[in-house]
Amino acid sequence: MIAAPTKRTFSKMHSHTISLPGQTLAAISANESAPGPPVVFIHGITASVNLWLPSMPPEIRNGRRWISLSLPGHHPAKLERSTIASWDAVTSEMWAGWYETALQQLIGDEPADFVGWSTGGFSALAMGVHFPQRVRSILSISGFAIGKWLGFIGRLQRMSLSTFTRWMVRLGFGSVGGQRRLFDLVIGSGVGDFPAFHSSPVYDESMRDWFAAFGQHDTVIMAELFRKISRVDLSDCISRINCPTLIAGGQSDPYIPESHTRWIADQVRSAELVLWPGAGHMFFAERTQEYQDVLVRWLK
Repeated sequence: MIAAPTKRTFSKMHSHTISLPGQTLAAISANESAPGPPVVFIHGITASVNLWLPSMPPEIRNGRRWISLSLPGHHPAKLERSTIASWDAVTSEMWAGWYETALQQLIGDEPADFVGWSTGGFSALAMGVHFPQRVRSILSISGFAIGKWLGFIGRLQRMSLSTFTRWMVRLGFGSVGGQRRLFDLVIGSGVGDFPAFHSSPVYDESMRDWFAAFGQHDTVIMAELFRKISRVDLSDCISRINCPTLIAGGQSDPYIPESHTRWIADQVRSAELVLWPGAGHMFFAERTQEYQDVLVRWLK
């Protein structure tokens, strides 16, 4: 049976703000006194630290020490417009360095298990490349090594590359963040299995929380992140990852193609590959039970 708790059933959570030059990252954590290494969750683009909560299995929710870290510039994290404008490019090492600094403040030098989705999956892989001493294991769900996306979100990303069309991306973000029906349509562009997506017991809460966060994001920062992420590339160093790694994804993902997911698994030494037939990018609702089973098995 799918575990779909409400937030009221969670152990007491704590909120954190991590200060970095020109920005802050946000985090929530729980079970700080639980034994064993912490699990670090990193969400995908435009989502928030709350993404993982509705679909988190009870074994992890109440039995493991865990931390959910934000992406840069994602509410309630803060990223100054002048800071992101000063970055000529964002390298994978620079990106991973932010998380290493954050984790130093939260858990010191302790290694952790990393679970990332989409851009969070890229973040976990980048940590495995650049800070291997920090990473005990990686579960990357629909993650990527090259930051050029496909599908509708890929079109938005390409529009963000030009000063002539970037304003349209900002306007689009503002419109989506203010209209739930439009938000549902945009998120639906990443779905492969609509019946499973809409019938999942975590659908309502997940989408409600995501929409609430989406409306809080700075549209200028989001457009700039789309542009900067298009240039990140781990392809020449991803084979340096040597910790236990599981690469998962949907075979019908319109944003991160199956071929790229397979390529990552081929590059990482002894990586395990899990592909969900018919599923798209929204794993948490398209394959809720399968995801929970994989997560619990992997972290054991």
